[in-house]
Amino acid sequence: MVSHRKRNIIITFVLIVTLIGVIVPIRVSGEVKPITEVEDKLEGITKEEKAVLEELFSINQKIEELELEEEKINGEINTLQQQINELTGEIEAKQKDYDFQLDILEQVLVDYQRGGPSTYFEILLSAEDLSTFLKSINVIKDISHNMNDLLASLEDGKKALQTEKESLDLKAVELEQKKTELAQNLSNNQELQEDKKTYLAALQENKAYYKEQLGNLETMWEDCQSLFPKLADEITETINEGYFAWDDLNMDLGFLNMNGYIEEDTFNGILEENTKISKTKFLFKENKVILEVPEEHLVLTGNFIIAGKSAIQFEVLEGTFYDMPLEKASIEELFENGPMLIDFNLISEGIITVDFTLNKVESQEAKLAFDISPNW
Repeated sequence: MVSHRKRNIIITFVLIVTLIGVIVPIRVSGEVKPITEVEDKLEGITKEEKAVLEELFSINQKIEELELEEEKINGEINTLQQQINELTGEIEAKQKDYDFQLDILEQVLVDYQRGGPSTYFEILLSAEDLSTFLKSINVIKDISHNMNDLLASLEDGKKALQTEKESLDLKAVELEQKKTELAQNLSNNQELQEDKKTYLAALQENKAYYKEQLGNLETMWEDCQSLFPKLADEITETINEGYFAWDDLNMDLGFLNMNGYIEEDTFNGILEENTKISKTKFLFKENKVILEVPEEHLVLTGNFIIAGKSAIQFEVLEGTFYDMPLEKASIEELFENGPMLIDFNLISEGIITVDFTLNKVESQEAKLAFDISPNW
């Protein structure tokens, strides 16, 4: 039989597990619900409301870009200031060394002036034998050599000091330029903030509504910014994983070069089967590639460009979020983990057994065409 104490422990454990099962879904649901509600609100706006939100969203993006630039400039200013401090310390140390060597030279010259050239001749003439005479000559040579070394060292020290001072002057000018740039940045930011206030004020009784909707849009955009870098990494890893078969590459073999293409449906089929974060879709048009992330209401348009011996990079030229244009800086933020790279060497691993160089990649209607040359 189970003891009373053990039975209480078992009951307590079961209750804890049950409570966790109830509490955790509620917490997760509580996190998901606001995003879902925000998304529903944004999808339900009219064309007129969308036009207003588009203008406000554009201002917000520009403000965010200026804030990022401000952070960058502040970092550069701090770095320059540190370099200036280090240079100043180096100049002071070199100046002390230069002054010290100059003092030594002055003392040597004073001693030389007191003794005069005749002293050296007296030393030589006073030699009692040939051995002493030769030793005297070597001593005089050493004195002369050391004098030349000291003069050369002083000259080198002077040049190094001058170079450091010139470098310091350049850093000081650059620092002032950065401070001016920062001041202009802050001024532009202030102007945009005022523009936003003025725009919202002009909406009168609808001001609160649009502020709420703008907040909703910003929430969704932050969510998208957080998710997309991971999604871009997943797309790259999936395509490079080697899921393509020989027939998928549609190769036309030649001795000097090989042509091929990947159909849009094949490309997207592999992504659909193997990505988990969010569904994506590539559309291959004539000289244009479109990446759609429907769940995030994100569309990026650009092209693939060659980025190495066998790799291509998705270069985004423009984009929209909820059909609202994205600024260049906003697009760049999406690729904070680096560009989206696809390596044909990895795609064709086990299919093309010779080393090759990618010569050309071209987006055509519903397919991505490529041309490679074997490296025999």
